[in-house]
Amino acid sequence: MLARLAKTYLALFREYPSLAAFAVITGTGQIAFALLNIYALPVYLVHDLHLSGLVLGVASATFLLSETLLKFPMGRLSDRLGRRPFVVLGPLVVCLNPAILISLPARLWALVFPLRIADGTGAAALWPPLFAAVADQVRDRSRAAVMSVMNSVYIAAIGAAAAIGIFAAHLSGSHRVPFYVASALLFASGVVAYFWFPRSSALARAHPQSARMQSPGDAERTAEAEPRRIAVPSVAPALLISLLMSSGVLVLSNFLILYLSMDMGFSASQFGLLLVGLAVPVVLLGLPLGHAADRWGTRKAVRLSLAVSGLVMWVIPSCHTVVTFSAAAVVLVASHILGTPAWLAVVSQLAPTARRGGTMGLVATAEGVGAVLGPLLGGWLWDLHHPWIFYGSAVLLTVAAIVAFSAMPGIPWAGGEWLGRPSADCHPGHQR
Repeated sequence: MLARLAKTYLALFREYPSLAAFAVITGTGQIAFALLNIYALPVYLVHDLHLSGLVLGVASATFLLSETLLKFPMGRLSDRLGRRPFVVLGPLVVCLNPAILISLPARLWALVFPLRIADGTGAAALWPPLFAAVADQVRDRSRAAVMSVMNSVYIAAIGAAAAIGIFAAHLSGSHRVPFYVASALLFASGVVAYFWFPRSSALARAHPQSARMQSPGDAERTAEAEPRRIAVPSVAPALLISLLMSSGVLVLSNFLILYLSMDMGFSASQFGLLLVGLAVPVVLLGLPLGHAADRWGTRKAVRLSLAVSGLVMWVIPSCHTVVTFSAAAVVLVASHILGTPAWLAVVSQLAPTARRGGTMGLVATAEGVGAVLGPLLGGWLWDLHHPWIFYGSAVLLTVAAIVAFSAMPGIPWAGGEWLGRPSADCHPGHQR
């Protein structure tokens, strides 16, 4: 029993020692951004400054638009210059922004928009190079499992951000403290990356056959030597699915806490219990579901996840009690931790190593477009009728599921074809 548990939860960290550093960087960075985006800023703008939901949506969209426009350039530059400078500098250059924002006089609240642009720049520098670095050193047979670690940390960080925001504000009696916490966490993420983010040579020595991290010159020569087989038909479904998935999730993000408190009547203790309850499947099921996706097939996992997520979103407005809402939330989280790592695995295989940062940045750009549209749609729906945010999410996720079932992208550079000859991903358990 203990051997099986060790194999499920610890073997990946022994095989990929750098995974622990990646997880810490992801956790601290995402807690900071989520704390700002889903708790501190919504509470400050809507509760303290009494601005509309649409203004909050525009502020979030400003951040996401800035991030979107820069994701592909940052990812592509990391192919040429290396991942480390971007992962280190991304959080460090914006770590003071939350503290500056909350220090502004109320009459100058519009300055939140240029600060949100700067925040988006830092996020764009962090995420595509970081996830490309993870994919650089991972073998195909464990790709979804490793991405599951990152995704579990990412999700747990969102829940932790909400809890930290609530407790920091409650203990201090001020809504300003969460902004200072976000600044400290961004600084910590950059410092961890500076000291522990692996250099190219370290990755190559650890996994010489799979981690092909190269010097900038070598990467360019490899890119020129490899056939340009990242065809538009292969990438187009990935771009559309990413757009729909991100917009479907971010329709809710700015308004979920407000919905739970204003419409569901959740107390602080009930909300805390919900977060703890949602953390359980994330911690316990993240890696097992990642391994299952590797065995079963990542595309099948994505399809199932999107179908279940869309169905749950249609049901949530009918959940009027703490118990029913919590049950739906657990199913939704379990679906997410199955599908998102599998989706990241599919995306990471759309291009070879020398172009992986740019390709993941391109897909992340489509995700960012959806992330810009999501808060705007959410703000509009919130102002019309609060529960409609869930129906908006349900429509988007249902369409994403339809696209995934009809046109899931293949892995063209590895020998598969779009809707044609099956690639390695179609055969669960296949190892190269």
